[in-house]
Amino acid sequence: MSQKLITKLTPEQKVLIPVYREKWQKIALYTQPINRQKAAEAIQFAYSLMGDPNPEIVFSDSPQAAFDILLDKIWQRWESKDDYGHRHIFKDRWELLINELEMQVAHELFTEIDRKMGEGSLQPGQLWSHILYSQIEEEWQDIVSEISIKLLCLWSYPIPTELWSSYVASVDFCISVLNCNYNSDDWQVLESIVKHCGWIYPLRNLCIICDRPRKLLLDDEYRLHAVEKPAIEFSDGYSLYAYHGVRLPEAYGKLNPQEWQPEWLLTTKNAELRRVLIEEIGYEKICQDLQTIEIDNWQEYTLFRIDDDADIEPIFILKMICPSTGNIHTLRVPPNVNSAKEAVEWINWGVDPEDFSIQT
Repeated sequence: MSQKLITKLTPEQKVLIPVYREKWQKIALYTQPINRQKAAEAIQFAYSLMGDPNPEIVFSDSPQAAFDILLDKIWQRWESKDDYGHRHIFKDRWELLINELEMQVAHELFTEIDRKMGEGSLQPGQLWSHILYSQIEEEWQDIVSEISIKLLCLWSYPIPTELWSSYVASVDFCISVLNCNYNSDDWQVLESIVKHCGWIYPLRNLCIICDRPRKLLLDDEYRLHAVEKPAIEFSDGYSLYAYHGVRLPEAYGKLNPQEWQPEWLLTTKNAELRRVLIEEIGYEKICQDLQTIEIDNWQEYTLFRIDDDADIEPIFILKMICPSTGNIHTLRVPPNVNSAKEAVEWINWGVDPEDFSIQT
């Protein structure tokens, strides 16, 4: 019997949204070792639904170890001319389940539920899996050829279960709270994978299952973050340093931000990392340690340019000395200002400083 389209939530249903969000966020942030038997059963069931029963299941202690296994497996198949193509075995099941639920829940409402389930969650660009994968890929640049890297990206990008947790939370809500009809096999597969697996590399006849991290440190916005220690670490010692969601080289991550050096800006190519360094080091120290050129001065203001390749565009700094306290303040201004007075005008939203009755 068909179910009437759900277009509105009752107050009682609305208050349950954060309950399901928190339930699956907690699962997404597990750092306990996976239960390998349950993980294997979940993968075997998924492959069986796709007509590919009894895949070879290989476990790894970290994503880097999984990448090592994957590379070895792919080269073995490459040499034997056998196809080891990437299988979207879970995408098909996911789309079937979503389509089934959307037939019962208005699209706008389903979108709203999904958005609320994701509030305060990791966003795609902030996911520790996204950050970690980019580090692993960079490390492999020195080991395998460019062609191999492209093949690996095409075949082996893993399923990050922490991202899937927010999707599964929405489905769980629709099934458990809204009493939507659903395919029990599809739901069992998706629920079990998120609950019992870490990263997954699904290929034809083979699935590599990575264990969860043993340490996972996040800031208030659920971004990877730690000071003077790794933000994420796996049982085999593989780790990653990050500062408010921005990946740090190990040499930087081991130090307190107060010890970070302005000269690092001259060799840092990553724009996000450069931004974090500038924010934490501060323009005053940057001006002190890097070569600066005085461009102009006006009253208690001096305009400087850092004459180094420290950022994507030239760094222009306005230095201000408080007349009453003697305290020095620095602020970055656009590189197209030509004088200290013009920089002061820019800071004050275009008001000519000559018009100020009292300058602050």
